[in-house]
Amino acid sequence: MIDVPTSLPDLLRVGAALVLAVAAACAHGNAEQPLPPLEPGDAMQDDLHGLVFELPKVEGGWQTSPEGTRLTKDVRVEVGSFPLARQGNVAACRDSARARLSALQKAAAEQEAEEAKAAQSEKKSDAKVETTAVPPPPLDLPRDQKTDDSPAPSWSFTRGEEATAVRSRWAFFARGSDCLLIEVTGPLGGTQAERVFQHAVRTAHTVPISAEQQREIDVRAGMGFLQQRDPTSALERFDSLSKREPSFAVAHYGALMAAFEIGPPAYGRGLPHGVAALSNERELSSDQRQLALSAVGVMQLSQDKLKEAAQTLSELVVRAPESAEGQYNYACALARLGDAPGAVEHLKAAIALEGNLAEHARGDEDLKSLRGKPEFEQALKPGAPRK
Repeated sequence: MIDVPTSLPDLLRVGAALVLAVAAACAHGNAEQPLPPLEPGDAMQDDLHGLVFELPKVEGGWQTSPEGTRLTKDVRVEVGSFPLARQGNVAACRDSARARLSALQKAAAEQEAEEAKAAQSEKKSDAKVETTAVPPPPLDLPRDQKTDDSPAPSWSFTRGEEATAVRSRWAFFARGSDCLLIEVTGPLGGTQAERVFQHAVRTAHTVPISAEQQREIDVRAGMGFLQQRDPTSALERFDSLSKREPSFAVAHYGALMAAFEIGPPAYGRGLPHGVAALSNERELSSDQRQLALSAVGVMQLSQDKLKEAAQTLSELVVRAPESAEGQYNYACALARLGDAPGAVEHLKAAIALEGNLAEHARGDEDLKSLRGKPEFEQALKPGAPRK
């Protein structure tokens, strides 16, 4: 048996989830100090993220961009979100954000090192290499970081050139498995942005969103985790969605593919999702169904569900006869069921499509019942004819 590699961008045709990264240091404000009363402000409602808040009244009023950003001459207010694997709290949101930023910083540093190395290589001339200095860290990375827990868990930092530096303030909120945040950005040293931030955070609260909107968020979150090579978190999100909507085939499909990427330890958890996904013909595309058949067939073989595996893989080879992996795994199922002629025939088909499978077949335990048979040895020879 061989595992079938998958292309993650083809697993689910959904937009990439929004990834927002922040970090925190260890400074805390004085939560016991009483907060001054707020003057009446302008009500703001972000329906996309399910967050309601107020902003202080400003001369000329707040302008709203097509993307939902609230703007004045010097202050910018944005609402964003990012997912957790499972239900969490605001502290978990801040921890997750810190980890996200750390990963982005590491990736940025590695990319800079590669670019510097490439620049040095390009400057080779007459066997002499000119030295190119490694560029300094980008100035838009956070500096002067500070955290506070009043009036809500928050984080602030400075970025940009010293002459045009800006100060960003982030406040975190949690709804189920999703983290929401408000970002207020203004010139470093300015007071208006701080006033706007305090007003927004003290008046902010989450509001319920529709089941359809939550479904879309969950699918985007699961897909985002898959793209980040985090199938364990993807499995948690898709599994939770499938429990809430047991007839939603895409949720089962996502859980199946996440479990398949994790590997055999997750097959027992992923297989029921695969069966549920395949039971709904209409919600999966043709490509998705083929991927699901491949994954389910491998899982069934791994768990010794031989008749079910043969049935699953027979559908796969009908739908995708040019799939070498499908032909090979079907041969494995037939061999373990004792159908030597059928196994040899599909093994020949697999090797004709991908010649290096012959070497794999020699040591595959799923095919051990065929060893020593002349037709098996003949099938492993290059260019073996098919019936």
